[in-house]
Amino acid sequence: MRHLGQFRFKLMLDRNASKMLSEAGIGEGQSVLDFGCGSGTYSIPAAELVGKNGRVHSLDVSQGALEKLSNKAEKEGLDNIVTLLSSGNVDIPIDNETLNHVLLIDVLQEISDKETLLEEIHRILKPDGQMTVYPMHIDAEEVIRMASKTKLRLKGRKFQDRILVFEKS
Repeated sequence: MRHLGQFRFKLMLDRNASKMLSEAGIGEGQSVLDFGCGSGTYSIPAAELVGKNGRVHSLDVSQGALEKLSNKAEKEGLDNIVTLLSSGNVDIPIDNETLNHVLLIDVLQEISDKETLLEEIHRILKPDGQMTVYPMHIDAEEVIRMASKTKLRLKGRKFQDRILVFEKS
């Protein structure tokens, strides 16, 4: 029954992506990474929120998903999304301290070396940067523990306390 509740919540979250992203702190002019972006459920609304002066880096292991995302962005008239094909490792091809926000929405459970990924996220976030996590298939307390090891501090919980927002400390 717990899983059914998680899937219902995820569907609600997907339908309300823009509202959740806005509440998590994504806004005009920011630079965002959507890690494990899929076909853009969160990249598209993030690109709308950051506007012409912002940029969304959308990273995924699936070339097909990235192509779908590019097509959606083009149809929506969004030219502020950069797609990045991942080799499947946790190295993120982004310079140190360049991003305002990183999204990990229902993806952390797919990563075998979670702590190295969180270290990479810490590296690419600006000093006041944030990371938003929806830990759908992983215990939230475990995510908080791992993140604190990499100097990412829990700032708050959003959307029925299921969305974790961290800040670089």
